[in-house]
Amino acid sequence: MNVGLVLEGGVHRSIYTAGVLDVLIDNNIFFPVTYAISSGALNALSYISKQKGRSCRTYIDYIKDKRFLSLKLFRETGSIYGFDFIFGEIAAELLPFDYDEFFRSTMQLVVGATDCETGESVYFGKEKMKRNFTPVIASSSLPVVTNIVEYEGKKLLAGAVSSSIPINKALKDGQTKNVIILTRDAHYVKKNKPDFPLPVLKSKYKNYPAVVKAMLDRPSVYNKERERCFELQKNGDAIVIQPSKPLNIGRYFCSQQELDEVYRLGVSDAKEKLADIRRFLALNA
Repeated sequence: MNVGLVLEGGVHRSIYTAGVLDVLIDNNIFFPVTYAISSGALNALSYISKQKGRSCRTYIDYIKDKRFLSLKLFRETGSIYGFDFIFGEIAAELLPFDYDEFFRSTMQLVVGATDCETGESVYFGKEKMKRNFTPVIASSSLPVVTNIVEYEGKKLLAGAVSSSIPINKALKDGQTKNVIILTRDAHYVKKNKPDFPLPVLKSKYKNYPAVVKAMLDRPSVYNKERERCFELQKNGDAIVIQPSKPLNIGRYFCSQQELDEVYRLGVSDAKEKLADIRRFLALNA
């Protein structure tokens, strides 16, 4: 099979993606390469390690744990998320991650982050990842509310700053057929304004003007990436799986019930698409 899997980010909206991926695991549907951004990359880890339910449980079980997400963490560390906790105690003890299966698997993972110096996307393959998964942390490091991550001589922020849906990277790499999981419904259009006030961005990233520009350009880039996905689907070159209704969930803080409802929607939507996915994969085997 020569079909790629493309995962959008979306902070806690990505529990929708966790639901879709669990259905794929249940049906033994795996892809040779996954392209992922931000929280989409976090989901990709448990998908490649074939640990159904692990991503879901990580979100739901620990959303209220101040070691996972809290303003206290932000005040103490500069990051609203406890990446040390997520990739430390959770991965090692609370919801053990199967490192052996992940690194043994022939499935590849390409994770996108944003280079603060250039404002452009940089990508890291599975061969760049160790047990601390620094490229995934960098890809998930949201502007303003988390810290810049230094890795391989680069200063990195979330992949979504420069590219929220890595479809163009997949196509550039020769993946002409793709299954794409989005975390916004079909009618969504990103408004032409940055996610944070411009004075905040200019103050926070005064030494990185390319990041500020990328944040200003993000709405246009995002809408174009979505249009590309829909165009590929129309031409028979992609299957797009996305929420069948708008997701009612907070960007950072939300309830366990909200997370559970979005996860279940991902499961339901994926099951509705299963026959289409199987036909698409059979045609491109």
